[in-house]
Amino acid sequence: MVGATASALIGVMNPLLLKLSALLEKEYAKLKSIRREVELLQDELSSMNTALEAVSRTEEPSLQVKEWMRQVRELSYDVEDCIDIFTHRLGQQNDLRDAGLFRRTASRLKALRARHCVANQISQLKERAVLVNDRRKRYESDASSAANSSCSAAAAIDQRLPALFQEMDRLVGIEGPRDELIELLTGRIDSVRQRRVVSVVGFGGLGKTTLANQVYQRIKSQFNCTTFVLVSRNPNINKLLKDILIGVLETRQPPLVDQGAIDNLRQKTFEDRQLITMIRENLQNSRYLVVIDDIWSKSVWQDFLQFIFPENNTASRIITTTRIQDVAKACHFLHDDDHVYVMKSLSSDDSQALFLQRIFGQKEKCPPGLEQVADDILKKCGGMPLAIVNIASLLSTKPTTKQEWVWVLNSIGSTHWQDQGSHELAVVKRILFLSYCDLPHHLKICFLYLSIFPEDYILTGEFLISRWIAEGFLTDDQRGESLEQVGEKYFIELINRNMIQPSDIQPLDIEHINSKAETYQVHDIMLDLIISLSTEENFATILDSQHRAPSSNKIRRFSIQCKIEEEITWLRATNFSHIRSLNLFCDFNKMPPLVNFQVLRVLDLRYYFSLKNEYVDNIGSLSQLRYVRLGNVSKIPMQIGKLQLLQTLDLRGTEVKELPESIVQLLRLVRLFLPWRVKLPNGISKMEALQVLSVIDGTTNSPHIIQELGGLTKLKDLELFWDYDNTESGDEIYNDQLVMSLCKLGGFSLQSLHIQNTFRSSVDFLLDSWSPPPRHLQKFQIDMACYFSSLPKWIPSLSELTCLTISIGNVGGEDLQVLGSLPALLHLDLYPCVPPKQTLKVSCSGFPCLKEFSYGPSPFELALMTYVVGHRNGLGMGLVFEAGAMPKLQKLEFGFNAHEMLSSFGVGLDFGIQHTTSLKHIRIFIDGRDASTWELDAVLAAIANSVTALQNCPVVEMCKLFGKNMANDMQQEETDNQLGT
Repeated sequence: MVGATASALIGVMNPLLLKLSALLEKEYAKLKSIRREVELLQDELSSMNTALEAVSRTEEPSLQVKEWMRQVRELSYDVEDCIDIFTHRLGQQNDLRDAGLFRRTASRLKALRARHCVANQISQLKERAVLVNDRRKRYESDASSAANSSCSAAAAIDQRLPALFQEMDRLVGIEGPRDELIELLTGRIDSVRQRRVVSVVGFGGLGKTTLANQVYQRIKSQFNCTTFVLVSRNPNINKLLKDILIGVLETRQPPLVDQGAIDNLRQKTFEDRQLITMIRENLQNSRYLVVIDDIWSKSVWQDFLQFIFPENNTASRIITTTRIQDVAKACHFLHDDDHVYVMKSLSSDDSQALFLQRIFGQKEKCPPGLEQVADDILKKCGGMPLAIVNIASLLSTKPTTKQEWVWVLNSIGSTHWQDQGSHELAVVKRILFLSYCDLPHHLKICFLYLSIFPEDYILTGEFLISRWIAEGFLTDDQRGESLEQVGEKYFIELINRNMIQPSDIQPLDIEHINSKAETYQVHDIMLDLIISLSTEENFATILDSQHRAPSSNKIRRFSIQCKIEEEITWLRATNFSHIRSLNLFCDFNKMPPLVNFQVLRVLDLRYYFSLKNEYVDNIGSLSQLRYVRLGNVSKIPMQIGKLQLLQTLDLRGTEVKELPESIVQLLRLVRLFLPWRVKLPNGISKMEALQVLSVIDGTTNSPHIIQELGGLTKLKDLELFWDYDNTESGDEIYNDQLVMSLCKLGGFSLQSLHIQNTFRSSVDFLLDSWSPPPRHLQKFQIDMACYFSSLPKWIPSLSELTCLTISIGNVGGEDLQVLGSLPALLHLDLYPCVPPKQTLKVSCSGFPCLKEFSYGPSPFELALMTYVVGHRNGLGMGLVFEAGAMPKLQKLEFGFNAHEMLSSFGVGLDFGIQHTTSLKHIRIFIDGRDASTWELDAVLAAIANSVTALQNCPVVEMCKLFGKNMANDMQQEETDNQLGT
């Protein structure tokens, strides 16, 4: 584990070294008293960083090396704090160059004292660095002796082996995935004679090896040559190739060589090229099945494994498993029959069945009094078979009492799992730890940062990236990419590695209202692991019901996650002056004044519900603040203008109605998030760094403020609340100013525009007036309460548009053709204001990239139209897909009136869904009013015929809306019982 935490420490050290280099380039660093000390300090830290590179490759160095690492970590933090404070003080002096003589003289005297003080601090830090480095040199022999063991060395006992010997009757919930995977491998075997790869991808511990082995055992008799090989994180390619060759020879039917020849082969040494040639020769005339389990890098496949499989048109099959999505996608040949199979967590029912079976054998019910703790344990396991099996195995050895089960539950989330004396918990941790261990330095520290958030916390990319930037984890890319672009790459890579997963929870907090941003979570057990690592490395101090004591007397990041009533002794003696990040996810009445947090970079009080205005009065004294998120307060102090490093200000959880005039002094502010009905001061066009502004309320602010929007030349993301209609008297001036500003922004950097409203109103003032159209617009969304009478003329010019949500008075086939011509469109929500009286045909000529398509009103909008506007057949006619339509579509949502559809097309109704070959999820709303039972049955049969023809086995959701009381009908089940899927 120490190797991995050393690697995370490198993620701290690298930005610090860059900061020291930048400091040496500053004008005020040319002073000899400072420059020499900084250079020596940089040399010492560089030497330490080199040593850390060596330690990061070790598994378990000595206690001396661990202590040295602790000293390096604390030194690094103290050096960075010193540099930040020094840079701020000298920056203040430069800001007074145009001030009067008296102020400039006083400032120079103050600066001299500051330089003298900082020079002393840097000198002391340099001496500390020398002493720490001297200790490292004394321990060097110890570190080098340990360097031969790798991070994965502890996998000498391969934890995947039990998965290869699981009996079928001890497995739960595997039948469906097993049969689905078998169908992908062997379906249409006569017509598909090409070799085919199916890659199984999923989070560590989901049971990929178990599934692959069950499939292998079930179908291997259909092949005359089979083998199953395990790959490691840092594989010996030569050994891997030899294992494949021997496996092929041992299972070859009829045999080509005897056992003696195989034994001799084991003793010989071959080059990689020779082994590849020998494997190909032995597979050339065979129908083979090869399973390659747990591939960690694309290069293993692309540089070696893909070449061992000859194409011989014998319907040969290859199964690969991996934790990394990019690796799964890379494991293929150049034809369309290769597949990626995404593993899913066990359902709650299967999780409970597996859990109880492993503890009590065939007993189906949980003993009385243990139901709640069992539910808590299963929630923690999150459908992960590895965790369920191992924790159940541990419970099976203990008395069946609530006390024992609660002890195990608390052990899962304890800071040091390895101290719990449980082999079963250690197995779970080891499997997950390998995924963390495989991360590069820069991703380890970014992922470790997730330890500060509570269980089940909803994350978005934008939210997390802004925090990483504020913490200084990201550095400018040498290719000229912005910090946001670098952060987006990091976030995507964590998703790719399944370290963070899409969330099934629909967030209700104000930050996500009307947001189409994808949300993510960290698996509870993975969160427990990184909390353990974070605590050990003093990366963050977590205060909740299980984690109470800090690992160091210097707290660097503080996360308070539950309200604690009793007195906590160590809090009274804690020095808060070193805290960089303060995060409250609950009420906490023991917080010291903000002035105590002098190096604070991140302040998150969004869920501090007892927060009072006066608590943030002195926020201007926190000169290092880069990220502020507040809740509950109703007033922002004038001091906010002093935060010259502030990058993100999030006030969505507040009751603020007006911003102070000083807000326009935040010249580095990049992201400003506001609640509705907030009045902005004049001068916002001065905030030239602003890239995200959400939400600006057009009904509260003057036309002058709307005009100033046009001066924000770097604005990329704009969200508006707009309650003006062309038809209303006096609205023209507001609309005209908005058009002028949008035209300017469209010529600069605008990439996303979202217009909200609470009442139905036209936005036709934008219909033809947005000229020139925005050059870089990627996302355009108007809420269903806003609508165009027809499709805007500038839509076809949006060549970079990827996401479009739009309401149109009457949607026709020509509109679909125009939208289908957009070359980059990935997500389309198309809402007709009037129920369509014709079925729209989706042809094969458009939508080359579209992945998600929603057509027609949602149930909420349907109810609104039916009861308020008065439309009887709110869903109208639906969609019909022609062959080749939307070739990349993965998610489809649409609705129709059953009676209307059958009246037009008869019982031979064919939706053509079978032509959308990439579909993974279908959601259909059926309006059953005026439809007879046989009509409903006919419609369901037509859908079923289309869906069953799809090879991907998409998830199908049906929302059946019957009767006159649609409000009640829409609360019925969303079910697919009649489809049998």
